[in-house]
Amino acid sequence: MLEKGQRIPNWHVKDLEGNAHDLWDYRQKSHLLLLYDPQAAPETLTHWQKAVQADRKQWDWLNAKILILDQAPKDVVPGAYVVDRYGMFWNYFSPGHWTFDDLEKDLVYYEARHC
Repeated sequence: MLEKGQRIPNWHVKDLEGNAHDLWDYRQKSHLLLLYDPQAAPETLTHWQKAVQADRKQWDWLNAKILILDQAPKDVVPGAYVVDRYGMFWNYFSPGHWTFDDLEKDLVYYEARHC
């Protein structure tokens, strides 16, 4: 498990649409929210996708890229990860113990601390 304030590895992940991502491609560009739960029901994944789309303006304002992962490296445990724009691990929420409001508050708090 990552430690807060530690730089994330350059994980190679695949999202639900089948697009591959190298996490370091987002450094200096945007915050990352990684949502990964291989046990999630298809309805849950669809709900996540719709929730992200419904609040697209909010995520754009926060300069956050949300990746709903289909595949992740074996050392990635399920949950929601918050990574800042510098590639530093900011926070982790275990599966079923987060909401999109939690993720938004985390990023707003981060921005407030780094103004």
